[in-house]
Amino acid sequence: MSASFPAFGAAARTQFGEFRREPGSLLMLVTAPFFAVILLSVTEHGGRSDLAAYALLAPAVMTSVGMAVMEAGESIFRDRASGVLEAILTTPAPLAAVLSGRIAAITAVSLLGIAECWLVGALGFGIVVAVAHPLVFAATLAATAAGIAATGVLLAAVFVVGRNVRSFQNSLTFPLYLLGGAMVPVAFLPWGFEALSRLFFLSWATDLLRDSLSPGPVAAFWPRLGAVLGLTALLFAAGFWLAHRLVRRVRRTGTAGFA
Repeated sequence: MSASFPAFGAAARTQFGEFRREPGSLLMLVTAPFFAVILLSVTEHGGRSDLAAYALLAPAVMTSVGMAVMEAGESIFRDRASGVLEAILTTPAPLAAVLSGRIAAITAVSLLGIAECWLVGALGFGIVVAVAHPLVFAATLAATAAGIAATGVLLAAVFVVGRNVRSFQNSLTFPLYLLGGAMVPVAFLPWGFEALSRLFFLSWATDLLRDSLSPGPVAAFWPRLGAVLGLTALLFAAGFWLAHRLVRRVRRTGTAGFA
């Protein structure tokens, strides 16, 4: 445990340096404004200006989730290809602490997508979406960022033993967008999908974020925020447990470099 906090900080600094060395890892921040343009064009030309907040929030959420998933896999792939993964597994620091630091840095950078999308609305369409409940928005955004980081930690732990990481991560993002209600609220999904989505923190978080932009009162804020935080805690617990078990496995089998 004493090695966890220094490892977390060192991993976060390493990831920030990785962004400078590998600017391609920021690609989703480049595409986020284009998604905002597409979605806003649909809502505006469809005569649904009331959905502008949805159209701006969706690409921002998709950017954060997508970066966490994609970079969780890419960081493991790069570490394995360069021989760094084996060195990480031999250090006293828990792998989960290293993964948490890297994913936390990725999540923090991905939140820039919110500012990008808001600027697209203001400068490109003359639409300024006001935050009617700033405290609700800030609290929910912080909980959402924690949940996205927890999702990245869990997936990165899985990727440690994955053989074909890239194909898996590429196919995973869109189901997460759907179940998380990134653009379409989960209440509009078929019953089976809606019930499944309620087991995913992002469906609660996106509903709360949308409600925080609406002028009306936010119903049941604390129970809904509690659902986000509770599901996030379960994701973190699963990620830490799985990382611990997988580290024991790859150390025993000696397959860290070619899982």
